[in-house]
Amino acid sequence: IRVKDRYEEQLNERPAGASTTFDGDAEMARADLRRYLSEQMSALPPFQREALELSFFTGMSHREIAATTRDPLGTVKTRLELGLQKLHAWLKPLQHKI
Repeated sequence: IRVKDRYEEQLNERPAGASTTFDGDAEMARADLRRYLSEQMSALPPFQREALELSFFTGMSHREIAATTRDPLGTVKTRLELGLQKLHAWLKPLQHKI
C-alpha cells in the first residue's frame, strides 16, 4: 500500500505539461519485465520470496519483517540478501535490454 501511495504521489508531483502517457513499445517492455520478474520471484525459495515481498512490496522494515515472521533479524537479512543475489543473477543477462 505504501509503495502504491508513493507512486501516486510521484505522479501527482510531475511538472505541469509533463506527460504521464507511455510509449507503447516501452510499456510492452515494462510488462514483459514485470512478468519475467514475477516468474523469477516464484522460483525463489518461499522464505526468501516472502521476505522480499514484505520488504519491497509492502515497505516493511527488516525489524517489522522479523516481528511478523517471528524469525531472528539476522535470518531475515540473510534471506533478503540471498533472494536479491539470485534475482540479480537472473536479471543480469537482461541488463542491456532494460
